[in-house]
Amino acid sequence: MAKVESFNVGSARVHLLDDGVFVTDAGNLFGGSKKARIKGAMHPVLVQTGESLVLLDAGFGAELPEILVGRYELKREEDLMDHLREAGYSADDVTHVVLSHLDADHVGWALEPPSFPNATIYVQRAALEEAKEMPEGDGRREAVPAVEKGAEEGWCELLEGDGEIVPGVRVEVRSGHSEGHQVVWIGAGDDVALYTADLAPAKIWLNPDLIAGVDTDPDAARRNRIEVLTEAEEKNAPVILYHEPGEAVVRVKSSEKGFEAVTIEE
Repeated sequence: MAKVESFNVGSARVHLLDDGVFVTDAGNLFGGSKKARIKGAMHPVLVQTGESLVLLDAGFGAELPEILVGRYELKREEDLMDHLREAGYSADDVTHVVLSHLDADHVGWALEPPSFPNATIYVQRAALEEAKEMPEGDGRREAVPAVEKGAEEGWCELLEGDGEIVPGVRVEVRSGHSEGHQVVWIGAGDDVALYTADLAPAKIWLNPDLIAGVDTDPDAARRNRIEVLTEAEEKNAPVILYHEPGEAVVRVKSSEKGFEAVTIEE
């Protein structure tokens, strides 16, 4: 079965992009001293709707951030900018960038330095406030100066809760992985797709009881994951899994372990 790389939702065209694969020790995500190595993809999403071109999250950037060198390995032959061009667009064409939260593997091309000169970057104020309180060397805290600079200069907008970025692209705050973490609903009514970001970033996270060591509020993460995936199942919505190295666009259905992925027939 071929992977879904682009699809339509109502009048919007959705493109699944790529910024490579990272490899890290399991302990970096689950806590403890697990020695197993795990890998995760990075799939920023491009939504073309009306006159707008909206990017959802923005990978690591041109290179692995210095604070992660030694803990993460980044593997890629092509990066987000290459895939953006392959989709028929340039960085200048992007009009809006939604950052689900401020982890380094979601903000790179958007902030360090800004790669989209004609775009407004959208961040929840709660995500910024949480990042300010993180310890020195934390990836979220490293993003603070760029976000504050962007807010001062007018190219970054701080949101306070749910809202529509453009018609057909709506952010919804679903905390747990971080404060102010936002998922994105693409489309309208029951004709929608769901971008879960790091609330449910890969197939294994469709199990609501699996909690990451880096989740700041495990109870909220579990509750919000159940609520969001239940709504996606009810609407038969495609679900886009940012870190899934296999099928990154699936549908979901309830199972004994919470939810499971269902392959989308093209």
